[in-house]
Amino acid sequence: MKVIKNLIVLLIAFYLTLSSCNARVVNQACKYPGYSTKGVSKTANGYEATLNLISPGPYGNDIKTLDFQLTFETQQIFRVRITDPNNQRWEVPFVNKLVGVNPDTTDYLIQFTNAPFGFSATRISTGEVLFNSTPPADCSTNGLIYSDYYLELSTSFSENNPNIYGLGERTSQLRLLNNFTYTLFAKDQGTASTPNINLYGSHPFYLNLASNGNANGVFLLNSNAMDVQITSNSLTYKVVGGIFDFFFFTGPTPNSVIQQYTQVIGTTHMPTYWSLGFHNCRWGYHSIAETAQVVANYSKFGIPLETMWNDIDYMDQYRDFSTDPVNFAAEDFTAFVDSLHANNQHYMMIVDPGISNTDPTYQSYIDLVNSGAYIKAGGTDAPLVGSVWPGYVIFPDFLHPNATEYWTEQFANFHKIVPFDGIWIDMNEISNFCDGNCFNNNHKKMPGFDPNYPPYIPGGSPLYMKTINMTSTQYNNTLVYNSHSIYGYTEGMATQIAAQSILGTRSTIISRSTFPGTGGHFAHWLGDNESSYNDLYFSIPGMLAMNMFGIPLVGADICGFNGNSNAELCGRWLQLGNFYPFTRVHNSFLSIPQEPWVWGQQVVDIAIKSINTKLTLLPFYYTLFHISHLSGDPVVRPLFFEYPTDSNTVSIDKQFLVGTSLLVSPVLEQGAVTVNAYFPDDIWYEYGANGSLVESTGFVTLDAPFEKINVHLRGGNIIPTQPTSGYVPPPNGIPITTTIARKLPFTLIVALDSSLQASGQLFLDDGSSLQTYVNNEYSFIEFNVVSTTSSVYKLQSSIVANGYNGTSELNINNIEIYGSPNVKQVLVNGNAINTFDSVTETTLIVSNLSLPLSDSFEIDFMLN
Repeated sequence: MKVIKNLIVLLIAFYLTLSSCNARVVNQACKYPGYSTKGVSKTANGYEATLNLISPGPYGNDIKTLDFQLTFETQQIFRVRITDPNNQRWEVPFVNKLVGVNPDTTDYLIQFTNAPFGFSATRISTGEVLFNSTPPADCSTNGLIYSDYYLELSTSFSENNPNIYGLGERTSQLRLLNNFTYTLFAKDQGTASTPNINLYGSHPFYLNLASNGNANGVFLLNSNAMDVQITSNSLTYKVVGGIFDFFFFTGPTPNSVIQQYTQVIGTTHMPTYWSLGFHNCRWGYHSIAETAQVVANYSKFGIPLETMWNDIDYMDQYRDFSTDPVNFAAEDFTAFVDSLHANNQHYMMIVDPGISNTDPTYQSYIDLVNSGAYIKAGGTDAPLVGSVWPGYVIFPDFLHPNATEYWTEQFANFHKIVPFDGIWIDMNEISNFCDGNCFNNNHKKMPGFDPNYPPYIPGGSPLYMKTINMTSTQYNNTLVYNSHSIYGYTEGMATQIAAQSILGTRSTIISRSTFPGTGGHFAHWLGDNESSYNDLYFSIPGMLAMNMFGIPLVGADICGFNGNSNAELCGRWLQLGNFYPFTRVHNSFLSIPQEPWVWGQQVVDIAIKSINTKLTLLPFYYTLFHISHLSGDPVVRPLFFEYPTDSNTVSIDKQFLVGTSLLVSPVLEQGAVTVNAYFPDDIWYEYGANGSLVESTGFVTLDAPFEKINVHLRGGNIIPTQPTSGYVPPPNGIPITTTIARKLPFTLIVALDSSLQASGQLFLDDGSSLQTYVNNEYSFIEFNVVSTTSSVYKLQSSIVANGYNGTSELNINNIEIYGSPNVKQVLVNGNAINTFDSVTETTLIVSNLSLPLSDSFEIDFMLN
């Protein structure tokens, strides 16, 4: 059978090779056939061609001659660039991290048509067409259009109604609609507003999952405003500038597509350990005294709190890098943050990009003007003036070479007063209360090309709405029309440099606006949501999409930002939110307070239990971030990532997996005390409930009383935990923090598959050092269960790396094994022990082990 399969693959490859050498001629009678070529030439690592315009597109100013270049970057990645050979157009800087290797073999074959020009990519192993830009004979899509301010390119799908994911940021279901036009353009529009509209970030990447379970992906490296129109059999890019610079990823698994994508945009920034703990914020803590009282209340009610935040309330007249001299007096502010640090807690605060220009003595304004690193009003050297919370402001230009030095200096001076641990950057789309110009309300279209009203307007609204004028310029005379959607990304990179130089540790930065590559530098929260069950649900596809975009440290405002929450909603959100990678309660001063104790003891108990669950699982989460840092894997993922051939999983976005193994099935409806959860065909155990086996797969109705969230562990996996619920603070101490939690004894949770096998990993370091990887100051341990005979299975640990000095101080105290047959004897490194017990027919607990993690071990389980 294997020989036959290999022969079929060779025949497919031979046929496709012949096809690629004999370019087809297709219908040129379409209204916009695009371009033609006299022939495609083979290069050392791809193809190139000169494209000539057949007939003009719909908006005029077509580029008559184009350069086409296709490069084989790796065995699974190729790149297509279509450029104007006679004019330098805007191209996105910084993002591309890929180092091509000119592979000897590829998983794809390329075909061309000459007139009109088109290219297609086919998966060699199956013959699947992954992308095909050749205009179809029925003219249902146009050929290539490439003009001064409008670019269009389409692909046709080989399967109708494809499973498409990505193309963010937006509030939407995970699987995108097949009859919708999605706009990509960073904009200050709350997540609680209209579903499917463009939000804070732009991510021109999609993943396509075929019915056979194979996946592929496409990334357009372009920051201009665009629409992406999806129909049942095609996808069309409609872009208002820049160039076409595509990266294609052949997968074939969903996870490998993301790994390949992050080879281009960069893998995950390794987070600080403490950033994975529980955070609290509110826009409306009006003084240091009120902020400190909230921290005290967390201790009073026994709720673990890792990090306290302040919104813009702390500022003097809402000016960056200032403190309210009365309510947040500098000496009180310093003392408060010092008190947090004394308790191993942390502090973060908001900073917006707008710098107030109304007071000529304001030092941050003086410094910005002197640096010259500000966005300029179109056609002038004067600063562009916008309006946000402090009133009129000017904006740093983070493309300017002086901007990072300016930004670092401001944070360094502020850190002397407020010794912050992380930074929250907001309003960086750029958000502007003036809609374009603050001093010119005449928004009529200018004669000729008007960047606010390009010939084609993605989303249908003028581009200046809720932001600055598109005629504004950044460094090197770059139009904001081109660079708008990377503003938050460039601010985040400058903020990372500032934070790391000041703190001397890894940075913790949470940003509202994002762009491809963000995850390699900083994190994201999902923005201004609403206290509703609808937004509770939408937080899951939002989180999953960001993980596919390479930004795994992400979460939503728990209990909701706008509107009033309630006990039931907040309790359910606390349960779900403590499985987000980034876990923060936050809301607006226009809403009632929603700290856990506001709702009574039942919600307090839910908060304590949920936070302890997250803290217990932090070794598992942190290990997942290590894997994501090395190879780009999502930390949380949709079910179809692990079960791509199961058609039931393609639309599931009310459940998710942490890593590959932990299935979370929250309640998302008011009043519900059950949840209809889907279990793919596998072995599943209830996590935290003595490993009860799920008796059936498919859709199963689970009990879900108010105090419970359903979590299940997939057979074949081992997860490392550090249980925290039994921790008792010392007299006058506070509830547990990550500093204490990461020193506690470990419990390994082992979920056996049907062959009595399982595997897992553990990554350890100090949780904050910048040079962890450079200096090999980490430990990495692999755990494996193998069944050696019908009467014995064994658990082994292997020390892959042992560079973290703290490893020797950590022990495994307990092991819980789900799915174990009856065991009559346990040998630890060859020595019999009697501290084991079968708590159920299939769950075994081995206790009091004190096994040093710095040493490898072997435990044999002798069966009855």
